[in-house]
Amino acid sequence: MNNQSVRAVRRGFIFSVALLAALLLPALSQARGWAVSEKEGVRWLVNPDGDKFFSIGTNNTSGGENDAKSKAEQGYYWGRFYPNLEAWGKDTQERLSAWGFNTAGGWSDPSGVMSFPLIPEIDLGRNSKLHWYDIFDPSMQENADAIAREIVAKYKDNPRVLGYFTDNEVGWWNSPLFLWHLERGWAFSTKRVLWQLLYDRYEGKWDRLMKDFVPAAGFDSFEKLKDDGAALKLRPGGQGIKAIGAFTRLIAGRYYELAYRAMRKADPKALVIGDRLPLYYNQDAVLAQRGFVDVLSTNYNVDCEDGWVAPYYFEGLRDLSPAPVLISEYFFAAEENRSGNANNGHLMHVKTQVQRTRGATAAMRNFASFPNVAGVHWFQYFDEPTGGRSDGEDFNMGLVDIHNKPYELLTEAFTKLNPTVADIHAKSRWTRKQGAETKPVILRAAAGKSVADGSLQDWADKPGTRLTGFSAPKPYMPFGDIHLSWDEKGFYFFNIGQNYVDLALLDYQGEFPLSETYQIHITVDAGGGPRSFGVHLAPRPHSVWPGRFEIAPQLWRYENGAPVERIESAELLKALDKPLPHIQVEGLLPAALLGVNALKPGQEVTLAIEVTNFYRELTMVWHGRTAVLGQAVDNAGATQ
Repeated sequence: MNNQSVRAVRRGFIFSVALLAALLLPALSQARGWAVSEKEGVRWLVNPDGDKFFSIGTNNTSGGENDAKSKAEQGYYWGRFYPNLEAWGKDTQERLSAWGFNTAGGWSDPSGVMSFPLIPEIDLGRNSKLHWYDIFDPSMQENADAIAREIVAKYKDNPRVLGYFTDNEVGWWNSPLFLWHLERGWAFSTKRVLWQLLYDRYEGKWDRLMKDFVPAAGFDSFEKLKDDGAALKLRPGGQGIKAIGAFTRLIAGRYYELAYRAMRKADPKALVIGDRLPLYYNQDAVLAQRGFVDVLSTNYNVDCEDGWVAPYYFEGLRDLSPAPVLISEYFFAAEENRSGNANNGHLMHVKTQVQRTRGATAAMRNFASFPNVAGVHWFQYFDEPTGGRSDGEDFNMGLVDIHNKPYELLTEAFTKLNPTVADIHAKSRWTRKQGAETKPVILRAAAGKSVADGSLQDWADKPGTRLTGFSAPKPYMPFGDIHLSWDEKGFYFFNIGQNYVDLALLDYQGEFPLSETYQIHITVDAGGGPRSFGVHLAPRPHSVWPGRFEIAPQLWRYENGAPVERIESAELLKALDKPLPHIQVEGLLPAALLGVNALKPGQEVTLAIEVTNFYRELTMVWHGRTAVLGQAVDNAGATQ
């Protein structure tokens, strides 16, 4: 394929997006049994009878596996508890209905033993080799069509089917996609598309590309980049990550277009419900979905043990995509469980079933309170096997244990809550941004606040301490939230965010450059003159796992926009134990560093905050404002 042909492929892709969005989507939506709608800013699913529907689902509503673990009574299997599958289906649906669930989520039994609406996960991209293959090969649409017809055939006439998840946790990891395709040979269509993107972006001038990238030895021209084994690393101070993002958007757009067209042909009356984004989302990939999903699906790992859900995540999806959002899985596990689950990873888990119930129900209420969330699915019906499933994951995620006994505290709480969820959602409204003409009130910190406790639970009023009004360059959205409170000692802050990063992508020697770290810049005038600080999240070799990184936060004093002094920060700054791409960091700026003896209620301060993610990929800004130090908040969240 020559350069002109590659450009034609790219132009055709962009044109097809616009054409489908403008012409095909309205007609297709009218033909479906299930649909989507928006009323008073609130997005809904709509069932075939035309009624608004908030999907409260359960993943893996199935009979389990008749394997070695279930035979040893270490895993769930219907045959241990019921005479036949029909009896299992009847009892399970009665249970779930009583607990307020109304949908069978991913990996659920599709047979007629249950009647819940069903959303199968069909691995269309993986089965048709769209991922990590040559996705721009001209034959890919025909291949995707054929695989979709084959997979969907067993579901197409099933009246239970609401729609389809095309894949699970594709991820859209930007730099691995870029590096893998760059390394391919010239026979790869997608390699040629990537090469053309780079050539056009840098106007064919190698010296311009060299400002952003460091090529591997022997690759010293655009012509050489055509060869097998081509490799580029980011140059510190450059903007190469923006080129990588452009490729992510291009390749994700190709996937969503192929999958959408294939599904429309295979089952035109079912909703296309996306690929279950993996507890994080790449903004370029979400932008690429526009017009190619009916419902955007995302899995979610709750941000705090108390069930807090960071609003930036769903506000960002609101502005990046017009589609309603389905939370395709969320979960809470507890160390106290009857299945012997070890909860062996970073997924949300707490100590007791009481804490689990409190967090899980708070999260459900929080999810339903976002106007663009049209459904929430729990992962999963039963606990994972004792000692873990085949991939090693071992979590107490079930509504029932491996012995088919419900976790009563949790299921009783859902029995009370779930029937009210649709009403919570109907009343949901977006939080208003703080206007430039108003002075934000910074709430006093709850008593006993600690930066070093490794948890955000001591932030008693998370809605009240959240700063709204951050902006990012269009078409992108803020990638995190900043919370701020105070007491006489100084300002407390925390940042929840997301940033996928390949830390080996940067070409550097020695310490990781400060300029390329994830960084939070705060300028404060609390009466002692403007003082500027930078929090830098710097990667270092992991203290436990060889070959991995961990994040070490650093606090710096800034003058004239440059770091001038590193401040001992062991008691002032802590990165919480959340593996990338999840960011959680908490800190304290003491009054003494601000040039004052203490902060006082009613005091006016000026603040400006800027957050930049790794490799300066994206910056979000809260412009300089005058704020007032307000009332206290007790540990129950009430003002004093």
